[in-house]
Amino acid sequence: MEYAYLCHFLNQPKQRVGFFSIRGNKFRRLTWENAIAKRDEIAADWIDRVDPDLHRRLRRFSPLMDRFVRAGERLMGETVLPVPDVQGKTMFKRGTPSSILLSVSHGGIDKTDLWVNLKQRLNARLAVYLHDLIPYHHPEFSRAGEDRRHLARLATMISTADLVLTNSHVTAREFKAFCAQQDQTPPPVKVLPLGVAPLFRETSPLPPDEEVPWFIMIGTIEPRKNHYLLLTLWRRLHTLLGDKTPKLILVGRRGWEIEGTERFLDRCTDLKDCVVELPSLSDSQLAELLRRSRALLFPSFTEGYGLPIAEALTVGVPVICSDIPAFREVGGDIPDFIDPLDGPRWMEAILDYSSAQSAARQAQIERIRAYHPPTWERHFAMLEASLARHCSLDAPAQPLASGSALTAEALARPPGD
Repeated sequence: MEYAYLCHFLNQPKQRVGFFSIRGNKFRRLTWENAIAKRDEIAADWIDRVDPDLHRRLRRFSPLMDRFVRAGERLMGETVLPVPDVQGKTMFKRGTPSSILLSVSHGGIDKTDLWVNLKQRLNARLAVYLHDLIPYHHPEFSRAGEDRRHLARLATMISTADLVLTNSHVTAREFKAFCAQQDQTPPPVKVLPLGVAPLFRETSPLPPDEEVPWFIMIGTIEPRKNHYLLLTLWRRLHTLLGDKTPKLILVGRRGWEIEGTERFLDRCTDLKDCVVELPSLSDSQLAELLRRSRALLFPSFTEGYGLPIAEALTVGVPVICSDIPAFREVGGDIPDFIDPLDGPRWMEAILDYSSAQSAARQAQIERIRAYHPPTWERHFAMLEASLARHCSLDAPAQPLASGSALTAEALARPPGD
């Protein structure tokens, strides 16, 4: 998301946009060159860095993997821009405040005084993007102390932000409910779903490798993503099917507090040749894997959004995911939804989708034809309309209060000021 925003705002006139980063309790202004370098750094982080030993394991998965591996080796070391520049419109008119501060990251939002001072100094309005309330509702899925930091972030949004942007109606409802619990009036809230990169919209599914079908899961390996469920099922599948066990590809880096999951990944010999981790892929490689897979698996306990679902459906690949509100919002009635604790039902669905004759899979493919993915173009059009409506001089400013805080990634100025 930060990459898409950098692309968008770097395509605006220089005199209208500036960039900040936060280090400790201080803001640091970034030059235009700094921002370009940051954009390229994020893009480079999506280059395939799979080591040769892992490449050899991938080749054992399937003959089709050989083509994927060679493509990855060609991409190594290149600079990739997965999200193209989005042409900006005239966002702010004369008569607006001298600045509009826009934060798209949770980092630093707990530092309220920092933001209060910056708003006053720049005569600015503040818009903040809220990704979820998971650390508040589910502290068991977050790092220690993250629940307290998130409470401070939410307090900052209530006291200091002039507009709160969210990725889903689920997140918007939860934020408003939190405000009601605190007997606080929320600032205006606007839902701006994340867009699917054009690359996925240009990709179509291919017939899967029926000899060795594979499934894919995308996301940082962390407790709430529920990798442990799939690894337990895959060990059982290996006991039942042996060499005919479908493959499971885990796309994402290892996160925090995953001791049990790591023991499975590092020590379980039954999983050695049927489960593989790919911690770093480019979007093009991810699309290549998705288009050949039997389905995307997404058994999370809780989420604020579900971009991998949108990406898979855009490519035309079926999704089996948890029956949680955020996934219902992203996928509509297209995916097959299963309770994240219902292991037998997940096993049944995986075995069914592994078959070339799966009626359930074919029925979902038919439903996918009606899917319309969210786009970054629409996202930024909605952003511009929301900022113009709620962060202009005509909009009443929120009273400044000391208490908690926020993060800024971009500072936009009206032309001519």
